[in-house]
Amino acid sequence: MKVNAKTKENIKMFYEQIETFLTTVTYGSISAAAKYLYVSQSTVSSRLQQLENELGVQLLIRNKGHRRVELTNYGHSFIPIASQWASLWKDTQHLKDIENIQTLTIASVDAVNNYTFVSFFKKFMSTHPNVRLNIRTHHSSEIYSLVEDRIADIGFVFSRINYPDVVSKPIYRELMYLICSKNSPYHNNMNCSELPTEKEVLLNWGLDYKSWHDLHFNPSCHPALIINTGSMLQRYIQDDSWGVAPMSVINGAMRSNPNLTFFTLTTPPPPRICYIIRNPYPNVNNLKLIEEFEQELTSFISADENICSFESWMLNS
Repeated sequence: MKVNAKTKENIKMFYEQIETFLTTVTYGSISAAAKYLYVSQSTVSSRLQQLENELGVQLLIRNKGHRRVELTNYGHSFIPIASQWASLWKDTQHLKDIENIQTLTIASVDAVNNYTFVSFFKKFMSTHPNVRLNIRTHHSSEIYSLVEDRIADIGFVFSRINYPDVVSKPIYRELMYLICSKNSPYHNNMNCSELPTEKEVLLNWGLDYKSWHDLHFNPSCHPALIINTGSMLQRYIQDDSWGVAPMSVINGAMRSNPNLTFFTLTTPPPPRICYIIRNPYPNVNNLKLIEEFEQELTSFISADENICSFESWMLNS
Protein backbone atom coordinates (compact mmCIF):
# COMPACT_ATOMS: atom_id res chain seq x y z
CA MET A 1 0.00 0.00 0.00
CA LYS A 2 1.42 3.37 -1.04
CA VAL A 3 1.47 6.02 1.69
CA ASN A 4 0.49 9.51 0.50
CA ALA A 5 2.44 12.66 1.32
CA LYS A 6 -0.01 13.88 3.98
CA THR A 7 0.14 10.59 5.87
CA LYS A 8 3.95 10.65 5.74
CA GLU A 9 3.96 14.18 7.15
CA ASN A 10 1.60 13.20 9.98
CA ILE A 11 3.82 10.23 10.87
CA LYS A 12 6.89 12.45 10.85
CA MET A 13 5.17 14.98 13.12
CA PHE A 14 4.16 12.21 15.52
CA TYR A 15 7.76 11.00 15.62
CA GLU A 16 8.93 14.53 16.45
CA GLN A 17 6.43 14.63 19.32
CA ILE A 18 7.63 11.24 20.60
CA GLU A 19 11.27 12.33 20.30
CA THR A 20 10.54 15.56 22.14
CA PHE A 21 8.78 13.69 24.96
CA LEU A 22 11.66 11.23 25.41
CA THR A 23 14.25 14.01 25.28
CA THR A 24 12.35 16.01 27.90
CA VAL A 25 12.18 12.97 30.16
CA THR A 26 15.87 12.25 29.67
CA TYR A 27 17.11 15.79 30.37
CA GLY A 28 14.48 16.63 32.97
CA SER A 29 13.28 19.98 31.67
CA ILE A 30 11.72 21.70 28.67
CA SER A 31 14.61 24.18 28.42
CA ALA A 32 17.22 21.39 28.34
CA ALA A 33 15.22 19.48 25.74
CA ALA A 34 14.99 22.61 23.59
CA LYS A 35 18.78 23.05 23.68
CA TYR A 36 19.39 19.41 22.77
CA LEU A 37 16.87 19.46 19.88
CA TYR A 38 17.96 22.93 18.65
CA VAL A 39 14.41 24.30 18.85
CA SER A 40 12.69 26.91 20.99
CA GLN A 41 11.08 26.12 24.35
CA SER A 42 7.72 27.07 22.89
CA THR A 43 8.19 24.46 20.14
CA VAL A 44 8.93 21.79 22.77
CA SER A 45 5.86 22.80 24.77
CA SER A 46 3.71 22.81 21.62
CA ARG A 47 4.86 19.31 20.58
CA LEU A 48 4.21 17.91 24.04
CA GLN A 49 0.72 19.40 24.07
CA GLN A 50 -0.01 18.00 20.61
CA LEU A 51 1.15 14.55 21.73
CA GLU A 52 -1.15 14.64 24.76
CA ASN A 53 -4.01 15.69 22.54
CA GLU A 54 -3.29 12.79 20.15
CA LEU A 55 -3.20 10.27 23.01
CA GLY A 56 -6.06 11.79 24.96
CA VAL A 57 -4.13 11.66 28.26
CA GLN A 58 -1.91 14.02 30.27
CA LEU A 59 1.71 12.93 30.29
CA LEU A 60 3.35 15.82 32.18
CA ILE A 61 2.48 17.79 35.30
CA ARG A 62 3.05 21.47 34.57
CA ASN A 63 3.73 23.45 37.74
CA LYS A 64 4.71 27.07 37.40
CA GLY A 65 8.04 27.84 38.96
CA HIS A 66 9.26 24.25 38.69
CA ARG A 67 12.10 23.86 36.20
CA ARG A 68 12.12 20.05 36.23
CA VAL A 69 9.19 18.21 34.68
CA GLU A 70 7.14 15.63 36.53
CA LEU A 71 5.42 12.69 34.90
CA THR A 72 1.89 11.52 35.48
CA ASN A 73 1.17 7.81 35.78
CA TYR A 74 0.28 7.90 32.10
CA GLY A 75 3.64 9.53 31.41
CA HIS A 76 5.56 6.78 33.22
CA SER A 77 3.60 4.09 31.39
CA PHE A 78 4.15 5.75 28.05
CA ILE A 79 7.99 5.80 28.24
CA PRO A 80 8.58 2.17 27.08
CA ILE A 81 5.90 2.52 24.40
CA ALA A 82 7.45 5.74 23.11
CA SER A 83 10.94 4.22 23.12
CA GLN A 84 9.80 1.24 21.06
CA TRP A 85 7.91 3.42 18.62
CA ALA A 86 10.92 5.70 18.11
CA SER A 87 13.19 2.71 17.57
CA LEU A 88 10.86 1.24 14.95
CA TRP A 89 10.63 4.57 13.17
CA LYS A 90 14.42 4.84 12.94
CA ASP A 91 14.64 1.30 11.61
CA THR A 92 12.13 2.05 8.85
CA GLN A 93 14.08 5.15 7.83
CA HIS A 94 17.27 3.12 7.43
CA LEU A 95 15.58 0.19 5.71
CA LYS A 96 16.36 1.47 2.23
CA ASP A 97 20.03 1.78 3.15
CA ILE A 98 20.36 -1.89 4.11
CA GLU A 99 22.02 -3.99 1.41
CA ASN A 100 20.03 -6.83 -0.08
CA ILE A 101 22.18 -9.46 1.62
CA GLN A 102 21.28 -13.16 1.79
CA THR A 103 23.00 -15.57 4.15
CA LEU A 104 23.48 -19.21 3.23
CA THR A 105 24.49 -21.40 6.16
CA ILE A 106 26.53 -24.47 5.26
CA ALA A 107 27.41 -27.19 7.76
CA SER A 108 30.10 -29.62 6.63
CA VAL A 109 32.63 -32.09 7.88
CA ASP A 110 36.23 -30.93 8.23
CA ALA A 111 37.54 -32.36 4.94
CA VAL A 112 34.91 -30.55 2.86
CA ASN A 113 35.40 -27.15 4.50
CA ASN A 114 39.19 -27.26 4.67
CA TYR A 115 40.00 -29.04 1.42
CA THR A 116 37.46 -30.25 -1.12
CA PHE A 117 35.24 -27.18 -1.54
CA VAL A 118 37.57 -24.33 -0.51
CA SER A 119 38.04 -23.07 -4.07
CA PHE A 120 34.33 -23.48 -4.83
CA PHE A 121 33.29 -21.48 -1.75
CA LYS A 122 35.71 -18.70 -2.71
CA LYS A 123 34.46 -18.61 -6.29
CA PHE A 124 30.81 -18.60 -5.19
CA MET A 125 31.43 -15.63 -2.89
CA SER A 126 33.24 -13.68 -5.59
CA THR A 127 30.45 -14.22 -8.14
CA HIS A 128 27.66 -13.55 -5.62
CA PRO A 129 28.64 -10.34 -3.79
CA ASN A 130 25.23 -10.09 -2.11
CA VAL A 131 25.51 -13.54 -0.54
CA ARG A 132 27.21 -14.24 2.77
CA LEU A 133 28.33 -17.81 3.36
CA ASN A 134 28.19 -18.96 6.97
CA ILE A 135 30.43 -22.04 6.88
CA ARG A 136 30.42 -24.27 9.94
CA THR A 137 32.39 -27.45 10.68
CA HIS A 138 30.69 -30.30 12.55
CA HIS A 139 30.52 -34.08 12.72
CA SER A 140 27.99 -35.80 10.43
CA SER A 141 25.42 -36.54 13.16
CA GLU A 142 25.45 -32.88 14.25
CA ILE A 143 25.02 -31.70 10.66
CA TYR A 144 21.86 -33.77 10.21
CA SER A 145 20.33 -32.13 13.29
CA LEU A 146 21.27 -28.63 12.09
CA VAL A 147 19.67 -29.24 8.69
CA GLU A 148 16.57 -30.84 10.23
CA ASP A 149 16.11 -27.79 12.49
CA ARG A 150 16.75 -25.41 9.53
CA ILE A 151 19.74 -23.90 11.35
CA ALA A 152 21.81 -24.92 8.32
CA ASP A 153 20.48 -24.56 4.77
CA ILE A 154 22.80 -27.20 3.31
CA GLY A 155 24.93 -29.95 4.80
CA PHE A 156 27.78 -32.09 3.51
CA VAL A 157 28.34 -35.43 5.22
CA PHE A 158 30.03 -38.78 4.60
CA SER A 159 27.41 -41.02 6.15
CA ARG A 160 23.75 -41.61 5.45
CA ILE A 161 21.49 -41.36 8.49
CA ASN A 162 17.70 -41.69 8.34
CA TYR A 163 16.15 -38.42 9.45
CA PRO A 164 12.45 -37.83 8.69
CA ASP A 165 12.97 -34.18 7.71
CA VAL A 166 16.24 -34.51 5.80
CA VAL A 167 16.78 -35.59 2.19
CA SER A 168 20.20 -36.68 0.95
CA LYS A 169 21.86 -37.56 -2.32
CA PRO A 170 25.44 -38.55 -3.24
CA ILE A 171 27.36 -35.83 -5.08
CA TYR A 172 30.89 -37.22 -5.39
CA ARG A 173 33.17 -40.04 -4.41
CA GLU A 174 36.90 -40.10 -3.77
CA LEU A 175 39.47 -42.87 -3.87
CA MET A 176 41.50 -43.48 -0.73
CA TYR A 177 45.30 -43.56 -0.76
CA LEU A 178 48.23 -44.16 1.53
CA ILE A 179 49.76 -40.86 2.73
CA CYS A 180 53.29 -40.84 4.10
CA SER A 181 56.62 -39.03 4.17
CA LYS A 182 58.86 -38.99 1.10
CA ASN A 183 61.56 -40.44 3.35
CA SER A 184 59.46 -43.47 4.25
CA PRO A 185 60.06 -46.99 2.84
CA TYR A 186 56.55 -47.19 1.36
CA HIS A 187 55.70 -47.48 -2.36
CA ASN A 188 52.87 -47.87 -4.89
CA ASN A 189 50.66 -50.97 -4.70
CA MET A 190 51.42 -51.25 -1.02
CA ASN A 191 49.97 -54.33 0.64
CA CYS A 192 48.21 -53.67 3.93
CA SER A 193 50.15 -56.51 5.55
CA GLU A 194 53.35 -54.54 4.93
CA LEU A 195 52.13 -51.52 6.89
CA PRO A 196 53.15 -51.48 10.59
CA THR A 197 50.10 -50.66 12.71
CA GLU A 198 52.29 -49.12 15.42
CA LYS A 199 53.33 -46.44 12.88
CA GLU A 200 49.78 -45.56 11.84
CA VAL A 201 48.21 -42.13 12.26
CA LEU A 202 44.61 -43.32 12.40
CA LEU A 203 41.62 -41.30 11.31
CA ASN A 204 38.28 -43.10 11.26
CA TRP A 205 36.71 -42.01 7.96
CA GLY A 206 33.38 -43.72 8.67
CA LEU A 207 31.66 -47.08 9.12
CA ASP A 208 32.80 -48.50 5.75
CA TYR A 209 36.36 -47.47 6.49
CA LYS A 210 36.26 -49.00 9.97
CA SER A 211 35.04 -52.31 8.55
CA TRP A 212 37.87 -52.29 6.01
CA HIS A 213 40.42 -51.36 8.71
CA ASP A 214 39.27 -54.12 11.08
CA LEU A 215 39.56 -56.62 8.23
CA HIS A 216 43.13 -55.72 7.25
CA PHE A 217 44.69 -54.70 10.56
CA ASN A 218 44.78 -56.42 13.92
CA PRO A 219 42.34 -54.52 16.20
CA SER A 220 44.47 -55.44 19.23
CA CYS A 221 47.45 -53.47 17.86
CA HIS A 222 47.46 -49.81 18.82
CA PRO A 223 48.25 -47.09 16.27
CA ALA A 224 50.89 -44.46 16.95
CA LEU A 225 48.24 -41.73 17.08
CA ILE A 226 44.48 -41.32 16.69
CA ILE A 227 43.20 -38.05 15.20
CA ASN A 228 39.72 -36.83 14.23
CA THR A 229 40.24 -34.31 11.39
CA GLY A 230 41.99 -34.53 8.03
CA SER A 231 43.77 -31.23 8.66
CA MET A 232 45.79 -32.92 11.43
CA LEU A 233 47.40 -35.46 9.09
CA GLN A 234 49.93 -33.03 7.64
CA ARG A 235 51.21 -32.27 11.14
CA TYR A 236 51.75 -35.82 12.34
CA ILE A 237 52.85 -37.82 9.29
CA GLN A 238 56.65 -38.01 9.48
CA ASP A 239 59.57 -40.44 8.97
CA ASP A 240 58.01 -43.91 8.62
CA SER A 241 54.53 -43.11 9.98
CA TRP A 242 51.57 -43.40 7.62
CA GLY A 243 47.85 -42.79 7.24
CA VAL A 244 45.00 -43.18 4.74
CA ALA A 245 43.06 -40.28 3.23
CA PRO A 246 41.04 -39.19 0.18
CA MET A 247 42.81 -37.27 -2.58
CA SER A 248 41.37 -33.84 -1.71
CA VAL A 249 42.83 -34.08 1.80
CA ILE A 250 46.14 -35.44 0.48
CA ASN A 251 46.48 -32.60 -2.04
CA GLY A 252 45.85 -30.04 0.69
CA ALA A 253 48.31 -31.73 3.04
CA MET A 254 51.03 -31.87 0.39
CA ARG A 255 50.60 -28.18 -0.38
CA SER A 256 51.20 -27.39 3.29
CA ASN A 257 53.92 -29.99 3.79
CA PRO A 258 56.05 -30.64 0.65
CA ASN A 259 57.71 -33.59 2.40
CA LEU A 260 54.50 -35.64 2.08
CA THR A 261 53.56 -37.98 -0.74
CA PHE A 262 50.97 -40.68 -1.50
CA PHE A 263 50.81 -44.20 -2.90
CA THR A 264 48.16 -46.69 -3.99
CA LEU A 265 47.10 -49.70 -1.94
CA THR A 266 46.53 -53.16 -3.42
CA THR A 267 43.32 -53.49 -1.40
CA PRO A 268 42.22 -49.89 -0.70
CA PRO A 269 39.30 -48.86 1.51
CA PRO A 270 35.91 -48.33 -0.16
CA PRO A 271 35.70 -44.97 -1.94
CA ARG A 272 34.48 -42.17 0.25
CA ILE A 273 31.01 -40.93 -0.68
CA CYS A 274 29.97 -37.36 0.07
CA TYR A 275 26.26 -36.61 0.45
CA ILE A 276 24.56 -33.26 0.20
CA ILE A 277 21.64 -32.97 2.62
CA ARG A 278 18.75 -30.53 2.78
CA ASN A 279 15.54 -30.01 4.65
CA PRO A 280 12.67 -30.78 2.20
CA TYR A 281 11.00 -27.60 3.41
CA PRO A 282 13.81 -25.02 3.48
CA ASN A 283 13.59 -21.35 4.26
CA VAL A 284 11.41 -19.95 1.45
CA ASN A 285 13.57 -16.83 1.16
CA ASN A 286 16.64 -18.97 0.44
CA LEU A 287 15.04 -21.56 -1.83
CA LYS A 288 16.18 -20.00 -5.12
CA LEU A 289 19.67 -19.37 -3.70
CA ILE A 290 19.98 -22.99 -2.52
CA GLU A 291 19.01 -24.29 -5.96
CA GLU A 292 21.51 -21.96 -7.62
CA PHE A 293 24.23 -23.06 -5.19
CA GLU A 294 23.57 -26.74 -5.98
CA GLN A 295 23.68 -26.15 -9.74
CA GLU A 296 27.02 -24.36 -9.56
CA LEU A 297 28.38 -27.00 -7.20
CA THR A 298 27.48 -29.74 -9.67
CA SER A 299 29.38 -27.90 -12.42
CA PHE A 300 32.36 -27.44 -10.11
CA ILE A 301 32.51 -31.15 -9.22
CA SER A 302 32.27 -32.18 -12.88
CA ALA A 303 35.16 -29.88 -13.81
CA ASP A 304 37.52 -30.72 -10.92
CA GLU A 305 39.46 -33.89 -11.69
CA ASN A 306 40.78 -34.09 -8.13
CA ILE A 307 37.26 -34.60 -6.84
CA CYS A 308 35.58 -36.58 -9.59
CA SER A 309 37.94 -37.93 -12.25
CA PHE A 310 35.70 -40.99 -12.52
CA GLU A 311 32.26 -39.74 -13.55
CA SER A 312 30.87 -43.25 -14.09
CA TRP A 313 31.01 -43.82 -10.33
CA MET A 314 28.18 -41.42 -9.88
CA LEU A 315 25.85 -43.76 -11.80
CA ASN A 316 26.44 -46.51 -9.21
CA SER A 317 25.26 -44.44 -6.21
